[in-house]
Amino acid sequence: MPYFAFRGYDAPGSDAIRQRERPAHRTYLVTEKFGVHAVAGGMLVSDHGDRTIGSMVILQAPDRAALLRFLEDEPFMAAGLFERVEIERWDWGLGAPVSQVP
Repeated sequence: MPYFAFRGYDAPGSDAIRQRERPAHRTYLVTEKFGVHAVAGGMLVSDHGDRTIGSMVILQAPDRAALLRFLEDEPFMAAGLFERVEIERWDWGLGAPVSQVP
């Protein structure tokens, strides 16, 4: 099953949305829905580490369509946290799970 790298960049002035939705976001990411599950993730931060600028999550999904269905209900997405979202198919390299090592 393929992996996808999701990067969402916070909209200006959206700190309150991130704080309010974070518990639901974290709970949602540990549930499997449409065959999609999160493998790794965390906040993107400024170079000085003093502010959050977005989120990055590696997700495993049957295909892009299933991933997009999963993201429709994701709390940060539903609340409009992100100004910009980038999603690319991603192949493990360094640090690959044992099941992915050639």
